[in-house]
Amino acid sequence: MPITKQPSDVDYVNYLIAARCDVSCIKVADCYSTSEFSISHYTFNRFLTRQSLTPETLWAEVEAYVDRKRGWLVLDDTILDKKHSKKIECTYYQWSGKEHKVIKGIGLITLIWTDGITSFPIDYRIYDKDVDDKTKNDHLQEMALTAFKRGFTPAFVLFDSWYSGNENLKLINRLGWFYFTRVKKNRMVNPDAQGIVQVSSLNIPEEGLEVHLKKYGFIRLFHSLNRKGVSRYWATNFLPMNNEDRLVLRSICWTIENYHRAIKELCGVEKCQARKGIIQRNHINCSLRAYLQFEVNKFLNGVTPYDAQWQIIKVGISEYIQNPKYAL
Repeated sequence: MPITKQPSDVDYVNYLIAARCDVSCIKVADCYSTSEFSISHYTFNRFLTRQSLTPETLWAEVEAYVDRKRGWLVLDDTILDKKHSKKIECTYYQWSGKEHKVIKGIGLITLIWTDGITSFPIDYRIYDKDVDDKTKNDHLQEMALTAFKRGFTPAFVLFDSWYSGNENLKLINRLGWFYFTRVKKNRMVNPDAQGIVQVSSLNIPEEGLEVHLKKYGFIRLFHSLNRKGVSRYWATNFLPMNNEDRLVLRSICWTIENYHRAIKELCGVEKCQARKGIIQRNHINCSLRAYLQFEVNKFLNGVTPYDAQWQIIKVGISEYIQNPKYAL
């Protein structure tokens, strides 16, 4: 008779690394049940309900792989799509950059460290204002202060225009860091000590323009056009920055978008349909740690996360091809 086994968070992380299906306690228990061991889906459900996995768990695993004295810190949020859900906790209507509209989902804010080649998540928060009464800007400030206390001295901190409010910029200044961020076209600046105007009204040269941001201080402003010809405005407190530096930092900004895509496509971060908020939180934690294992493997062996998961899937496909069960 099979021996009943108690699951661990490592068991769940390993399942997420290999799974290419919807995530459920029934499926993960089915994968771990063998002729020698047995894990019921009730056991996995109780495990995910009773655990309290925090961002500190992620930091404990990633700490050894980041260089706190170099690299860049990039912060952004993504929406874990739950638009068909009616009873999943932690869900709110939020703007989705992918859908270009407001959808229902879980807001995940992540701070990643990158050297331009590898990208490691070092901290994260889940937007749940009804529980902790915190805004996304509060979460940015918390993670920035935590990174500072951990000894990070990044070359730059990069974030989107949503986080470019004066309070956030002042905090980054107080920490002694440089930032590079998008700003909205209606931000008010004084370019020549003659009066305050909107950013969009300025003729900004390629090498940027030093201006005074209202209620903040001096910044260097840049202008670019996206693929659709829409104006984008960038700001930094590193006043000597030139256009070449800006182009490098803009490419670094995209590392977090690649991270968002990978945790959704490879690690199933938005595939959990459990209703309880604690299960969703623990699932997200394990998904980020699954991504971390992929990225550490890339760092050590040069294998991309997509190639690494393909090696797992290929075994199952090869076995089926050799012995197809559903051939006519």
